[in-house]
Amino acid sequence: MVKTLVLCVDRDNDIGRKLDVDGPIIGVSENINVAKELAIKDPEDSDVNAIFGAVKLARELKTKVVTLTGDKNVGVKSDIRIAKQLDRILEMLKPEGIILVTDGAEDEQIIPLISSRVKINSVKTIVVRQSIELEKAYFKINQFIKEVEEEPNLARLVFGIPGLAIIIFSVGVLLNAFSIAVALMLTFLGLYFLVKGFGFEEEVFSRLSNFFDSLSIEKISTFAYIISFIVFLWGVMNGYLEFDRAKPPELTKAVAVFFVSAADMILIAWVISIIGRIIDEFNTRRYLGIRRDLILLAFGFMVYTILKPVADLYLPLSPFELDKFVLSALIGILTFLAIIYFTKYLFIEEIRSRQKTIKSYSQKEVVDEEGNSLGRVSKVILDGAGFIGIKVGKKMIPAEDVLSAEEMVTVKSTP
Repeated sequence: MVKTLVLCVDRDNDIGRKLDVDGPIIGVSENINVAKELAIKDPEDSDVNAIFGAVKLARELKTKVVTLTGDKNVGVKSDIRIAKQLDRILEMLKPEGIILVTDGAEDEQIIPLISSRVKINSVKTIVVRQSIELEKAYFKINQFIKEVEEEPNLARLVFGIPGLAIIIFSVGVLLNAFSIAVALMLTFLGLYFLVKGFGFEEEVFSRLSNFFDSLSIEKISTFAYIISFIVFLWGVMNGYLEFDRAKPPELTKAVAVFFVSAADMILIAWVISIIGRIIDEFNTRRYLGIRRDLILLAFGFMVYTILKPVADLYLPLSPFELDKFVLSALIGILTFLAIIYFTKYLFIEEIRSRQKTIKSYSQKEVVDEEGNSLGRVSKVILDGAGFIGIKVGKKMIPAEDVLSAEEMVTVKSTP
């Protein structure tokens, strides 16, 4: 039994990984040998200073010193290993208290783990003198980055938005279009804050994620997207070149010049991408997806038939003819409505099946196998008419974990 034990902790297991030595390392001479070997192997490792600091303190107090080792996967796994070693030491030496020696803020995170088992008389941090503030700053930044990476919403805000803004800015500088790049950056930021403000952020990014996950060289739609993107850029470039050539003084005329020059190619790009999707939906028998795509195709055509004549109104290229505008807009609107009702009749069985699935889950209370309430169904997730899962708040529960849906929805208990 010892009155006070000097305890050193290598939470990320540098000793084990570099020297193939497992903790606990007990005794002054044993710790000196390990510190020497570690210094030879990696002179820059801060654990060397921590072990020598612990040995110095143990000699001054004429007591024992022990070094515990964790795991390279810092967190639960490393702390479990440290806890097991600590329990062995406490059983073996039965100290009344300990002095904890660490090499920085990361190792100090295990203080609650140790204090729950034995009294901590003091904590001593061994850091090279000139690097104390740098160490703290580095640790805080590192912790912040880890927290951001673990939280998708924060990651999008901290990394995603600035990253895209930097790319837009860089492309603008390369193309000698600084003002356009700044305008695009501000537009993108405005759209993001608008989506976030109205609570659609999760939905928008979920759909974007599903879109990128769906891309595959085995799908026609992937090649259709590539072709449509090229055609879209071609249309935008035509619009910009015409705008740059005409240099209209008024904003409305500037928008009209750009739209009239770009609209045809943008519509073609829209049609190509939708046709590619329809082919893939047909091959996988996702008929409600085909209905959605046909409606989107008709919607794009309707917007084109309305906006193109309106844009022509602001240009002196040809006189505005009201009867042609009305006829064009009427054709677009009637086509859009016809597609909606025709596809509703065509896919009525799939629509009814989808509505039945939504009704059987919507707003019902969700409980696990033990009867614990998890909340209410906030959204039913479907792929066409196929059931994918449910959302309770922000938590997604996949279909395979849903056990029944009668008066309440019962799901598997999480371990």
